[in-house]
Amino acid sequence: MSIFFHSENKLGMYIHIPFCLQKCHYCDFYSVPLNRMGLIGPYTNALLREIDCRCREANGQPIDTIYLGGGTPSLLSAQEVKLLLDRIRMQFLLTSDPEITLEANPATISRAKVSGYIEAGVNRLSIGAQSFIGRNLEVLGRLHTPEDILKTVDIIRTCGIKNLNLDLIYGIPTQSQTEWETSLKAAVNCHPEHISIYLL
Repeated sequence: MSIFFHSENKLGMYIHIPFCLQKCHYCDFYSVPLNRMGLIGPYTNALLREIDCRCREANGQPIDTIYLGGGTPSLLSAQEVKLLLDRIRMQFLLTSDPEITLEANPATISRAKVSGYIEAGVNRLSIGAQSFIGRNLEVLGRLHTPEDILKTVDIIRTCGIKNLNLDLIYGIPTQSQTEWETSLKAAVNCHPEHISIYLL
């Protein structure tokens, strides 16, 4: 968990959720694979204690962005996300309309889960699409398909999320220029509010 100034008088908060279905081949971020998922409950409880311990660091400054990154935060249940966000609201001053982002893997999303995240206060989802080309996803070690991405975007929109980010990766081994252009066009056609592009 980190708290940081991102403007003159407002704070941002980052919470790392280090759990994944499996470790992707390209990822350097700290994460723990599925076979240790019994740690999610204890880790969530540890985060609640850390929130309690660190609330004084804000010095009364309001928080206007909260980002749950990973790892795969969408492995947390809606109830676990609600526990975290409720505790943050209890211990910190938030602006009237903070941006609350949760990173999600298309392989872990359902309509019920997204609805629960929204009820918990999440108003922005960042989807780790990475590519709309099946063989590129296989090279990356991703478990989802291009069709899963489209289904996830549809679920997110029909549930009412109006702020969507899609992550894309270029420079994937064996990726052609045509495949990259196809992925980029497919992402644009999803009409996200933001696209994040990363060089592998």
